Amino acid sequence: MANSLLQEFDLAYLREQVKVAMPDGISIQRLTLTSDKQGGYTQEFGSVYQNIKARLTAKPGAESIAANAQDARIDFTLTVAYDQSIEQTDRITHRGNHYEVLSIDVGDSWAIAKQCQLRKI
Repeated sequence: MANSLLQEFDLAYLREQVKVAMPDGISIQRLTLTSDKQGGYTQEFGSVYQNIKARLTAKPGAESIAANAQDARIDFTLTVAYDQSIEQTDRITHRGNHYEVLSIDVGDSWAIAKQCQLRKI
């Protein structure tokens, strides 16, 4: 009986094809903490990866009413290559918009992509 599981070359091929299918270019900014020399620190974001192939997709937003005003927040799903370095404290920039990373789904050993949940800031 033949082995029906993915072979290593099959997985490598699928991972490369996923990168080709990603239409967007993003930048990943990483948080750094710098001492303010008064016992505290300042937060700064600096680009660590630029022009990364990705797919940014809007999810149906949840609406809420706060302070007598309607607040529609649209969350996004970001798909990047399975081996792309991304952290939950990172920010994403895409076409002049900034997003914060809410969570990262690292998948499993057969993952061909990595998905992250984002919120526009």
